[in-house]
Amino acid sequence: MKKTFLLCFSLMFVLFAACAEDANSRGETNGDGTMNITLTIGSKIFHAKLEDNSTARALVSLFPLTLDMSELNGNEYYNYLNTSLPTASANPKRINAGDIKLYGSNCVVIFYKSFSTSYSYTTLGAIDAQDELLEALRQSNGKVMFSLSE
Repeated sequence: MKKTFLLCFSLMFVLFAACAEDANSRGETNGDGTMNITLTIGSKIFHAKLEDNSTARALVSLFPLTLDMSELNGNEYYNYLNTSLPTASANPKRINAGDIKLYGSNCVVIFYKSFSTSYSYTTLGAIDAQDELLEALRQSNGKVMFSLSE
């Protein structure tokens, strides 16, 4: 009986450890409720944090993901995905440079300028340092690769 208990306990421990490692590789959240991702834009690497919400988790499930994004309105690059993501849209009233949002259910948007807005978006996250974001987007013709941070 004691051996069976120890065997079961050991098996549960191994399974738990394997599940924890798998969760990390899928972009589970940090202690602050965010997921770390990397955006490769041309030769530049940008780090971003995604929110812990169903929309961000659905986006991460598509990683690695390369999007050919188009410029719009002198403040953003966007791409319509072939699939819809869950939404929880709201009007943020203000967009900040570096914000990553979802417009509608399938349009990923990266904002490179800050401005006031009357549109509604689902928040995905934000790029940590956006100083060179616009230049990188222009040089790469809007080609952005999303991946999980290591």
